[in-house]
Amino acid sequence: MSALSFFRRLVLWLLPLFASALSLAADNYPTRNARFIVPFAPGGTNDVLARLIAQQLGERWGKAFIVENRPGAGGVIANDIVAKTNPDGHTLLVTNPAFTMSASLYKVLPYDVNRDFTPVTELIRGPSVLVINPGLNVATLKDFIALARAQPGKLNYGSGGYGSALHLYSELFKKSAGVNITHVPFKGGVDNMTALLGGQVHMNIIQYQATTLELIRSGRLRALAVTTDGGRSKSLPDTPSMSEAGVDGMAIYVWGGVLGPARLPRVVIDRLQGEIARILALPAVKARFAAQDAEMIGSRPEAFAHTLQSEIKRWREVIRAAGIERQ
Repeated sequence: MSALSFFRRLVLWLLPLFASALSLAADNYPTRNARFIVPFAPGGTNDVLARLIAQQLGERWGKAFIVENRPGAGGVIANDIVAKTNPDGHTLLVTNPAFTMSASLYKVLPYDVNRDFTPVTELIRGPSVLVINPGLNVATLKDFIALARAQPGKLNYGSGGYGSALHLYSELFKKSAGVNITHVPFKGGVDNMTALLGGQVHMNIIQYQATTLELIRSGRLRALAVTTDGGRSKSLPDTPSMSEAGVDGMAIYVWGGVLGPARLPRVVIDRLQGEIARILALPAVKARFAAQDAEMIGSRPEAFAHTLQSEIKRWREVIRAAGIERQ
């Protein structure tokens, strides 16, 4: 028997043992401490939710789930860590719409969003709201659109950076409403909000946060429309939805979800999804995010995969139409 033939037989003999060992490890998941990689700085909605879930999983399974914040490059750094990790469920990604946007924003990525990840579950979904500086002196979205059309390019909107989610949301609004508004990118959300409150920026489409709602209720910002599917927001009942205000195609939800690397064993996926769904259904968890009109999801992997594909397609069209590209 040649050395090559012997090696092939040895591999064929070892493969079932290797597969059996992997299966046993998956059945006992988690076998050691795990980590959630979060592509943003601490304090945001998905970071807070990731920490809450990590605590609950650790208490339930007796293994620590550690949240690691790896911000930078629009999420690409964190995404790449997870894409290249061992597919055993001990390193997971907690991400948001930036994940689906990155698929078209960059000419070259160190991973493939379709090939290198396994959807586990969508966690949360909440609307955004179009706000203006009250000094602009318009009362409704219809008035704002009329003003923008009367002065093409004179009005502006801010974002936390070129290619950021707020940038793309506003480009979708420009297309849907048929207006020409100038983009003013800032280095982050704080600078963007400061400029909006100071009147240097006229408009923003921003995620619900407790601070955002307080600014609206105190009159420092004026809400013109929310990005729900059609119904009004419980937190802003006097503010119409985009479709109510006459702008279709603007149902935008800021979501959070969990993904693992490609080839994540199904038993691990199901174990994670089932336990996370249980956590999201807890009354205390729902109450924690109710003020943001956030819906706790806990979807099956197949449903989350469908959401991801729809989002990738949607933002690809917006990015191409606006000619947006990041290096």
